[in-house]
Amino acid sequence: MRIGIIGGGAAGMVAAITAARVGAEVTIFEKMDRVGKKLLATGNGRCNISNEHMELFHFHGAAPDFIKAVMEAVSPERTRQFWESLGLVLISLEGKLYPMSLQASGVLDALRGEMERLGVRICCATPVERIVSVKKNWMLEGADGQELGRFPRIIITVGGKASPQFGADGDGKKLAAALGHTVVPLRPALVKLKCRSPYLKALSGCKVDAKASLLQGDEVLAQEWGEVLFTAEGLSGPPILRLSREALVSGRRCSIALNLMDQMREGECYWWLKQRAERFGYMKVQEMLSGILHKRLILPMLKETDIPPQMLCERLSKQQVQALARILQWWTFPVLGDGGWREAQVTVGGVFTGEIDPNTMQSKKRNGIYWAGEVLDVDGDCGGYNLQWAASSGILAGQCAAQ
Repeated sequence: MRIGIIGGGAAGMVAAITAARVGAEVTIFEKMDRVGKKLLATGNGRCNISNEHMELFHFHGAAPDFIKAVMEAVSPERTRQFWESLGLVLISLEGKLYPMSLQASGVLDALRGEMERLGVRICCATPVERIVSVKKNWMLEGADGQELGRFPRIIITVGGKASPQFGADGDGKKLAAALGHTVVPLRPALVKLKCRSPYLKALSGCKVDAKASLLQGDEVLAQEWGEVLFTAEGLSGPPILRLSREALVSGRRCSIALNLMDQMREGECYWWLKQRAERFGYMKVQEMLSGILHKRLILPMLKETDIPPQMLCERLSKQQVQALARILQWWTFPVLGDGGWREAQVTVGGVFTGEIDPNTMQSKKRNGIYWAGEVLDVDGDCGGYNLQWAASSGILAGQCAAQ
């Protein structure tokens, strides 16, 4: 069986190896000058391959039954066996699975080495513009109309629009539409948020452990915990990236509220601050807070509450202590937008999964056309879930296309 794969990312390479291992003759067409460029940036260059906690609620977009069927067909344990078959050893760091080397380059080397051993042909700097049905084959055409090859089976793994510096530009949307597929509108996710605050430039680079709540008015839509990073334009860090998917839903006007005292209830925080103010009444408010907060946070928070930094704690009014307690647990930043596709790690939206057979990854509209990876309307949380989806869907598409 001859198989053409469009896209040389993680899903494409996994599909190629899977198909070649059962005897298929495989060719990958990659628009960039080399395969796997986005993989190198995964997990901050350490390649977060998967996660020990693989509950379905970590995946979004497609109907849950579709994702469940794919993950049951190719389980996380089977994908782990795939990675280990390349010579990789996986380790767990707080539930996240990485290669023991903690180097994404090592994972890419292993994939490329296995493709070379199996005789997979790789055509880089070769974008595919059209897929044309010719008798019992699918003909691929390049940018200038040049014929690139004819194949009975095609696997499309071109990714989404996130991180265009690695070659993602939404090609899948065009190819899918030409094949008669429905495409769910695309938007970025796992991306830093632009927020409104006069203190962001002063706080840029500051990191704090906090509970981050996504608010729409007074309603709490979602909450995440972890290290929040202040940027010159807004907020980032794992909790913010995880909240970005819901924050950027069209039509919503949202805010992020940071709780720096999550270990206390709101009322408890007030009484605790009141007792500190009484105990350290001789201290200036700025000095008292320096034992609690990151020093760079203190002046912006005092400005926000209109409390003079040099005021003695013994002079704090009940209303001022309440204001301090409130900002420590509900410091709110209106969301203005996102960092754009270049900053995004994944794409929300893509090829409508209702038109894909989850048992084979084959199109229900075009026999011989298979789909895998981020090009589909499936996206995962931060923590190895998107690479898990790439591997599971890639293996399933590769093995079924080769049969």
